Amino acid sequence: MDTRLLRYFVSVAEHLNFSAAAKQLHITQPSLGRQIAQLEQEIGVQLFNRNTRSVQLTAAGAALLHEAHEILHKTEVALTKTRQISIGAIGSLQIGFMSPLEKHDLPIIIKKFRNKHPNSNINFSKLGLGPLNEALEASKLDIAFTMAQDLDRLSHVSWRLSRFCRPPGLLVPKEHPLASKTSVQLAGLQNECFVMFPRSEFPMSYDHLCHMCALAGFSPNIVAHSPFLETLLLMVETGIGITIHPQLDDSYASNNLCFIPIVDFTGNYDSAVAWKTTNSNPLLTLFLETLQEENILI
Repeated sequence: MDTRLLRYFVSVAEHLNFSAAAKQLHITQPSLGRQIAQLEQEIGVQLFNRNTRSVQLTAAGAALLHEAHEILHKTEVALTKTRQISIGAIGSLQIGFMSPLEKHDLPIIIKKFRNKHPNSNINFSKLGLGPLNEALEASKLDIAFTMAQDLDRLSHVSWRLSRFCRPPGLLVPKEHPLASKTSVQLAGLQNECFVMFPRSEFPMSYDHLCHMCALAGFSPNIVAHSPFLETLLLMVETGIGITIHPQLDDSYASNNLCFIPIVDFTGNYDSAVAWKTTNSNPLLTLFLETLQEENILI
């Protein structure tokens, strides 16, 4: 039996209206009537009682409707699995990322992707910005959740901005004199001690901060570094120094930290999703489709 005829039957059975079903199926009403008549002829039973005023399922039609749903579902599952195997969708995907994506955003995305492609293997690498982009350019990663500021320098890399963008600002402990401010200017930070990610991990961010401070008339007094966000925040909480960082999401929120906008701090802190244009991994295409469907890409 042609599954197309089953789909036509299901549409009519659900609408109990040939005109509405034909509109949903994008065919003419007379054509739909002929298809249903052909189905009834093939199986040798009447599926609908119909007149000029109403359409009703017969007992045989009601029985077929129950089975038709299951047949169409199993057919779609079989076709999807066949297509996945054909394009190599049962494979591995190497994903690189930076904190704090692993706390909330990334698990949600991966779960949705694996619901569609349960046989795919996902591997993760948590890296700083510099090593992350280097691994992407060296084809050690299939896709990277990174920052847009350095991507134009990479060879054979495409990228899109993501909705994970957050504005940069000042993070201070709650007892800090600046904690009560609604905003600050860079020039007012010249006597502060700073803690930062090391330049080896975030070269563009590091150099940009130093450049912005120079424009404000001072060189930042950097007293400590850490490649880990958790450690950096710990150093801020304990008063070792303050830091400039994109606004934290709820997963890193702390009653001991205050975020203050910096009115004259500008820069490219946009989050991005990047991949090699030369990458032929079929799972990459499927993963990008999921990001698009979930409105992650801008």
